[in-house]
Amino acid sequence: MKIKLVWIGRSKDKNFADLIDQYRKRLSHYCALEISELKELKAGRLSAGELMKKEADLLLRQVADQDLMVLMDERGRQLSSVELSEWIQAKMNIATPRMTLVIGGAWGVDPKVNERADWIWSLSKLTLTHDMARVFLIEQIYRAFTILRGEKYHNE
Repeated sequence: MKIKLVWIGRSKDKNFADLIDQYRKRLSHYCALEISELKELKAGRLSAGELMKKEADLLLRQVADQDLMVLMDERGRQLSSVELSEWIQAKMNIATPRMTLVIGGAWGVDPKVNERADWIWSLSKLTLTHDMARVFLIEQIYRAFTILRGEKYHNE
């Protein structure tokens, strides 16, 4: 399975960027992974709603018609790590060609992004910084693959 991670902006803190890169390298043993960091738009004279619409266009251009699109949102479904691994396995069993996971901008996402999403997933009810959410997301995907392979990482 191919996995694509799409988010608005780059990690400004080198430590977060390094962690993301570390898990990207680890994941390369399990799946084809692509990360698209989209340019953060400056609000300027735009309202939050206008900014979200512009970001929605950028985000949705990264999602192919046949992709299984997962939107990361605090109102989404929460899963344990084992449940996530089982969900990923189910998607691999039906030959899902690519899963694209999307993290919106600081103001959230426009409703058209929600409408396109096949599934909405929440990492936590807590409010996370975008950097933290990115690291948690990629780490949990890595953890899911190690669980599926019966490797020690999950319960070392």
